[in-house]
Amino acid sequence: MYLNIRRTLLAIIILYTFSCNLNGQQGGKGWFRIPGFGPESPATLTNENTFCIVAGAALLSYTLSEFLFRDSVNINYYQTRAGMNNEYFWGHRKVFHQNFGVEKRLSSWFAAAAEFNLQQWSDITPYTDSKHQFGIGAGLMTYYRWYILGRKRLSPYIEYGAGLFYGFKKFPHNGTNFTFNLSTQLGIEYTLKNRSKIRLSYGQFHQSNNNLLNRNPGYDANGFSIGYSWFLGTSGW
Repeated sequence: MYLNIRRTLLAIIILYTFSCNLNGQQGGKGWFRIPGFGPESPATLTNENTFCIVAGAALLSYTLSEFLFRDSVNINYYQTRAGMNNEYFWGHRKVFHQNFGVEKRLSSWFAAAAEFNLQQWSDITPYTDSKHQFGIGAGLMTYYRWYILGRKRLSPYIEYGAGLFYGFKKFPHNGTNFTFNLSTQLGIEYTLKNRSKIRLSYGQFHQSNNNLLNRNPGYDANGFSIGYSWFLGTSGW
């Protein structure tokens, strides 16, 4: 088990380092956007209305998993992920994130997670003062994941994430310290023989204060996450 963990973490570090180097060569260009998953798409979690729909779908999925379709025992995992995203329109702003938390696999087709989120960013927008070009912050995220082939070792999925974030500097530089973090990702999960899981996903990221404060420039980006979950235990019905 520990050998698999070391190998997985090594692969994550290599991919993460490669992406950082690639990111430095972008020259102010945004990354590829998945068709149908842009900031204005109804399938993307970027506003309050979509959040209510996703939260409702997650609550319904939880209810069905717990009380109707009892196809497996609940499985608990520790979970970590790392990733980055690049501003969609210009590519001047980039965010790196590292998360750690717990995941509960409620059924073969649905899982939910809660994670502590650490985030760093760079902002090289023209005429931005040097003291506002780099920052760091922390927050809490929740994730809801639906699988297409949940009983298979290799399964695609769609994942929505929503949480609260506080930056020690304002982000964007003309924004606010407090924001909401939202994400919509398409990914693929591979289950190892020891029931640990490796995930790679790509999608849309959104960060803003939802107009709760006077200034709300917002941040829309595309990016990826690399995740690893290892077995914590099971719970009966």
